Amino acid sequence: MKKDTRLNEKQIRILEDYFVRTVAGETMEQIATDNGISRKTLSQWKNTEHGKQLYGEYMKELSINDVPMFYQKLSEGVAKNSFKHLELFAKIHGLLASAKSEVTNINENNNIVQDGLSKDRLAELEVLLDGKPIIKRVK
Repeated sequence: MKKDTRLNEKQIRILEDYFVRTVAGETMEQIATDNGISRKTLSQWKNTEHGKQLYGEYMKELSINDVPMFYQKLSEGVAKNSFKHLELFAKIHGLLASAKSEVTNINENNNIVQDGLSKDRLAELEVLLDGKPIIKRVK
């Protein structure tokens, strides 16, 4: 069966039965046999994109009652200054960019070993070192 196959009503009903019964601890083999299909067929239906979508919707619906408890635990973690909780809170509320940013380095093709440092650059470094003398020789 192709991964992008749309499931029919009977297949959807069997998959929904599978979702409910696996949460209760039943095996895929038992559920497939009770519905008159093989375990392999049930597995193929479950692994289609449509089957995965249905499973995601089922799990979201199953956990909807846990949302208040989630926010309570999140608030407790934030109150304790837990970095992970603070980070999650910031992401949920759009306070932290979830996308990675690209850092680029500009290579000016300065080869200090071969070319040495200009007097201007030496002066800049001395200022950065608070006027302390630059080390003349390093072993």
